[in-house]
Amino acid sequence: MQHHRVGLSEYVLFALLIGLAGLSLVMFISQIIAPQTLLVAGLVIDRLSAAIALLVASVGVVVFRFSLRYLDGEPGQVRFLHWLFLTILAAYLLMIAANLLLLFAAWAMASTGLHNLLTFYQNRAEALRPARKKFLISRLGDIVLLSAIFLIWNQWGTLNLYTFLEQVNEPATWAAAPSVVAMLIVVAALTKSAQFPFHSWLPETMESPTPVSALMHAGIINAGGVLVLRFAPLLVVVPAALFNLALVGTITTVLGLLAMWSQTNIKRTLAWSTVSQMGFMMIQIGLAAFPAALLHIVGHGFYKAWSFLRTGDLPPSTPATAPLAPALALVLLLVGVVVAVPAILLASMITGFDPLHSPGELALTAIVALAMGHVWIAFFRARPATGSNALAAAGGALLTTFLAVSGAFALYTGALLYLARCWARSH
Repeated sequence: MQHHRVGLSEYVLFALLIGLAGLSLVMFISQIIAPQTLLVAGLVIDRLSAAIALLVASVGVVVFRFSLRYLDGEPGQVRFLHWLFLTILAAYLLMIAANLLLLFAAWAMASTGLHNLLTFYQNRAEALRPARKKFLISRLGDIVLLSAIFLIWNQWGTLNLYTFLEQVNEPATWAAAPSVVAMLIVVAALTKSAQFPFHSWLPETMESPTPVSALMHAGIINAGGVLVLRFAPLLVVVPAALFNLALVGTITTVLGLLAMWSQTNIKRTLAWSTVSQMGFMMIQIGLAAFPAALLHIVGHGFYKAWSFLRTGDLPPSTPATAPLAPALALVLLLVGVVVAVPAILLASMITGFDPLHSPGELALTAIVALAMGHVWIAFFRARPATGSNALAAAGGALLTTFLAVSGAFALYTGALLYLARCWARSH
């Protein structure tokens, strides 16, 4: 049988994604220089959309480029790349949509595209079974979100998200409408972000191609969190919605951690890690720590994309990396924190972020520092070194990369902290 090979059209799609990533970077920088909210043709450009759009576009470029090599010669590669492009585009549109019908269309299209990517291997029952389960859960999420949009239109007479949020404190024809809409949004977000009890499909999708896992765990799975962040002004006036987010997030986090620790292969470990991390993100939103949730989404997205792409051609049964010795892990954790602290202080000087005089910002700083430490551990776990060799590598790397890592981390953290802080103040 003759199969279509990658041609000019696929490289044109890749070039379009690069252009989209460049545009997203310009949006991100412009929001740092002059934060503002722009509504154009049903789309919104603000601090939240700038950060998330850059995440989706940059991960999309990397995943698409990886797919050109990873699936080279595979039957159906061209079809896969076309669906991958449409899925990335839909996810990107979902992150910047201000019109509720456009948001729903992007929501549904991203789900449809992901389903076609998950079922790429038609002859693998292990790949088709979780894809069908996710398809059913996604349709439930579609119905719930569409119901919320219809209720907004019926009670407030608008399909513009920002017009609705400005009117959310005004009395509706049906007094319970704000609470019902908030709970519907919460349920829709839980279905999209693989939260309990809608989580079981995610760890079962390990038979899908590696690029699909990277895009799904780094981008699309965040859509639920972005949805509730978009509706944050509504959720803060409905305490029950925030409480339920925190409750379900706690259950999911604990469940994900327990399952993750019991896994014997690396891909399922990463999948359960995503379930747990999304649960922790929901806890942050439930506690109204919206800037922390935004930082969590972006940081987790980039890290998880790297983690899955690093597995490359490893089959799902590949054993997880053996744990480091406790003393070595502690040393590497401290090294990561030491690298993070000056970067955070530099970011604080640039952005006005004040962790010393704000309990919330101090807690967020501690989380960022510990996260940097765990990234450092992950970096050295990826290398087949003995304890002494890894310690020597840690010392050498610390001396040679300290300034570079601190500077880059400061710019990255500072930009995100600034956007998150401005966005929180605007709400």
